[in-house]
Amino acid sequence: MSLLLCRQEPVTAPYYVEALGVHLYSSQELCYVIFHHPLLVMEDFVDERLTAFLRSELRMPFLAERIEKWLESRGESDELLFQILQDCSYLNAKEQADFRQTVTAFRKLPKEEYEKKRADYFYQLKLYGKAIAMYERILEAEREKPLSEEFKARVWNNIASCYTKLFCYQKAMHAYDCAWNAKEDPVFIERMYLLTVMEPELAVKEKFLGMMTEEKREEWDRLAEEASEEARNAEEVSQMEELFSRDPVKRLAGAGEALNRWKVEYRRCL
Repeated sequence: MSLLLCRQEPVTAPYYVEALGVHLYSSQELCYVIFHHPLLVMEDFVDERLTAFLRSELRMPFLAERIEKWLESRGESDELLFQILQDCSYLNAKEQADFRQTVTAFRKLPKEEYEKKRADYFYQLKLYGKAIAMYERILEAEREKPLSEEFKARVWNNIASCYTKLFCYQKAMHAYDCAWNAKEDPVFIERMYLLTVMEPELAVKEKFLGMMTEEKREEWDRLAEEASEEARNAEEVSQMEELFSRDPVKRLAGAGEALNRWKVEYRRCL
């Protein structure tokens, strides 16, 4: 994507994008986020807080006013995103056309597929709690429109993956069970077994035990050991080993900083 630095904005109060954990200090950065994160900005992004940022910080009162009038008369629309990209002059014509095409393609998807793509997007951002809520809304909507068994299995699988990332292994086990009930795929048996490796107090339902042959268990144990070895060699582990090799004072201070950082990261995931 080309970079056209055509505006100099003395921003004093940056615009915070919570989902990305970033502050925006210019119209170029705003356009960059819009262009690269369509599934984020297509819903509930253009609002009063954004128009205030456009007016007060980016010195674009006419654009802010047009957006406000549009919102008052027609509500939120993808056209507002296109208008922002056009007025900020950050993207060239082809890039703007590509973005419009991307948004149009998403809007043409069946509702449940579009919502799943958005949930998958938030999963990729490690916002697992938000992703779970979105996946669950998809399943609740089945009352209005039946979902295919294949689709439901994929949604339940992703819910299980989110709970695993949050160390909620019991809930992950339940989600994999639901995924199996939707579609009897052996991969769900494997993932339930691996959960018991991570959390020995967990147990799979009796109906699955006969499918866990000795050969399969040995194969899955190897996978678990490989994953464990990879985790032990991770950069974060090396950093902690280095930290605990320091003198006690520096070690304690470093441990406190690391703990606080992990708390912040985990809360963001919820």
